[in-house]
Amino acid sequence: MKFEHLVQINDPALPGVDWMTRQQLWFGLVARAWKPTRFILGLEDAQVMETGQQGTVTTLSRVLNYGPFQISDITELHEEERTETRIAANQFCGDSTLTISIEEPVEGELWLRFKYQVNDAPTSDGVPGASSSDMDEMRKQAYKAADIDTVQMIRELALAMPQHTPGQRKDH
Repeated sequence: MKFEHLVQINDPALPGVDWMTRQQLWFGLVARAWKPTRFILGLEDAQVMETGQQGTVTTLSRVLNYGPFQISDITELHEEERTETRIAANQFCGDSTLTISIEEPVEGELWLRFKYQVNDAPTSDGVPGASSSDMDEMRKQAYKAADIDTVQMIRELALAMPQHTPGQRKDH
């Protein structure tokens, strides 16, 4: 299943909502990578097992503990642009990728694009499982809700940052 959607961060039509800077938004995505338990419902614990740096890309190898099962993933942080998280197929799920990109079509008007590529887990006979359109639709709705929750948490983190000034926004 492939699925993507946008969440608007700064909206000139909503003057009462504090605008975030690209740096604040990026800080939130980095926090999501390093401390995913604050962002992912049902995630009990997360450990960064290994880190790497190549140019402006930081790589985290993580183990995510959901209680009855664990998932290992690799998350790449492409500085102030995007995060890419890849999960290899395992007994609980098929391989998948989540890319979260910062988009700025007009200066200061920030968006996050969430792009999912999800393959179903293999069945007991090793054949990839078939997903129903109803199941895919429920999955998409759950992803949207989780992504909106992520943005809300990023907003809360941005408000707590010392350089934030309430009501601050760029006027064009």
